[in-house]
Amino acid sequence: MATFSEIKKNVLNYINPYIHPSIKEGLYRINLKSARDISFAFTIMELLALISYFIFFRDVLSEPGVIPNALYSIGISAITFLVSNYGLKDSKHPFSTYRHISIIYYILIIIFGIATSFYHYTNGNQMFVFFAIVFCLVNFFLLPPITSFILIFGSYIVFYLILYAYDGAIRINLFNYSLLAILTVIGAFNKYRMQATELERIHRIETMNDMLQNVPVHDNVTDMKNRYALRDDFDSYQNHHIIVVMLDLDEFSKVNEEYGLDAGNAILNQVGKYIKTHLTDSHSYRYGSDSFLIILQDMELSDALQRLSIWERSMATLSIPEIDKPIHYTSGYSHGTPRDEDELRMLIEAADRKRRDYSS
Repeated sequence: MATFSEIKKNVLNYINPYIHPSIKEGLYRINLKSARDISFAFTIMELLALISYFIFFRDVLSEPGVIPNALYSIGISAITFLVSNYGLKDSKHPFSTYRHISIIYYILIIIFGIATSFYHYTNGNQMFVFFAIVFCLVNFFLLPPITSFILIFGSYIVFYLILYAYDGAIRINLFNYSLLAILTVIGAFNKYRMQATELERIHRIETMNDMLQNVPVHDNVTDMKNRYALRDDFDSYQNHHIIVVMLDLDEFSKVNEEYGLDAGNAILNQVGKYIKTHLTDSHSYRYGSDSFLIILQDMELSDALQRLSIWERSMATLSIPEIDKPIHYTSGYSHGTPRDEDELRMLIEAADRKRRDYSS
């Protein structure tokens, strides 16, 4: 059972999770884009509503607060759109410079929602606007849990107190109202964490890709490609029939120990030359310290076996002046038509299993 300290740690991590600064920049960018899109939509909708009042419902304009409320929402939405759109295009400053835009717009547009819904409440209508705005903002903005808690609960509490001061909030079911506020906060918490987790996953993948881009793909000892070059060569093997050969030098570590690294490197270099001469130059790899991978593409199995036979005869003549004993090896092969990287990996593993079977 979890201890109190573990529970406390989990709760604190849920309320205030650590987010890497680079991930936060991604969240700020999403919020800035959301602020731009939402404010633009609000500006257009309120303008259309105001125009329709002037054309079709002039009697509504005579009611107190309608025009000021509409102009207020249009004004703050238009300003938010301009600022957030500028922030997205501003290459001189990080997105964190504009991180408060979403919070400020949230507060200002909630004031509009409270005023509009209070007007509807006093006239016996549904308070749809307030809840619609809250749900819209929660769905689009990604705010830290503590900030979400303050803004969302604060909105619900302020609105309830206004209704309570008006008529005791007699038409509000406090239990349902509170439950809705709690569920909204939980939804905002989970959305923030899910998006942060997704951005962190993307960040890790990009970091790994950058690391792989800097990994050398050429082996200087044998003048061959190494196993990391397979990543770049996969497209040339996809949907092509290939024969995969795995080769391993037997007890090569003992050669290095007995005769030294220079002698070992001379053997590797000579084996690489035989592979490139008799099998393939462009599709051969030094796969490990003492292993080689050869891929023969678009070739009949009989032709491949003939090439392997010639290569084996050349290997029998391999000799290094410093070494007075023969070099032994084991090999295995598989063949197929890989459709993706997993199937290519399976062919390599199958060839390696056959190699081990032959050596046992």
